[in-house]
Amino acid sequence: MALKTNDPPAWDWVGRAVREATPEVPVFTAAERDALWQRIEDRPTVAKQRRPRSRRTVVAGTIAALAIGGAGVAVAEVYSAHTGIGPVDAEDKELGGPGERLDPAAPDFAHVVDEITRDIRFPSEEARQRSLDFEADDSKGESGPVVSTGAIRLWMAGHAICSWTDQWAIALRSGDVETQRAASEVVLSATTWPAITDTDPEMANESEFAWLPDLQHAIEADRPRAARDALFGNSSCMPDGLTTDLGLGTRP
Repeated sequence: MALKTNDPPAWDWVGRAVREATPEVPVFTAAERDALWQRIEDRPTVAKQRRPRSRRTVVAGTIAALAIGGAGVAVAEVYSAHTGIGPVDAEDKELGGPGERLDPAAPDFAHVVDEITRDIRFPSEEARQRSLDFEADDSKGESGPVVSTGAIRLWMAGHAICSWTDQWAIALRSGDVETQRAASEVVLSATTWPAITDTDPEMANESEFAWLPDLQHAIEADRPRAARDALFGNSSCMPDGLTTDLGLGTRP
């Protein structure tokens, strides 16, 4: 049946039905907001222990609230590993590393790690992928801005050094002089990599990469056993398959 000229448009009936069905949302008072934040602050944080990460992981919880029409609050969901949050002071930078804090629970975390570490050279795409998979898996279960781009880049640089050292050892044993020289040049240049110097400029004492000078000395002296000893005991060679020739990794 055609509508008369003084009848409301057909969509008005839908709009009226939606408005009548919408429940009233109570106003989120200041007292309720303070109580919510207090519960968040009192909630204990349980850190997952999977590998030693020295001082480079900062655990920080955050919640974002968005007011809707002045009547009620909704929590905003984080969809990207990028949080836009950085260190708040020098101590925070020292403890957590420089750069933006990433959210490992975000669906694009692995992509972001790949993106921010593209300048780190690996001897093969397979070695790089093993390292990326390890970092993504090692951070599962964590959420919030808990890991810095500086720390991720440092760890990926360590994985790259391990894989280059293994290639050097294989070439040394097989007499492949060209590959041996190329791999050694990469490891010997690692002290200039921004992925390392931005976070650990000293590479001495008890710092994350205090082992790197010893590794470089071993490579200069063509001593694979000393190279293995330098790498042994830190978390850089943990991904499977990176240093199988040196006996620090396992083949899957």
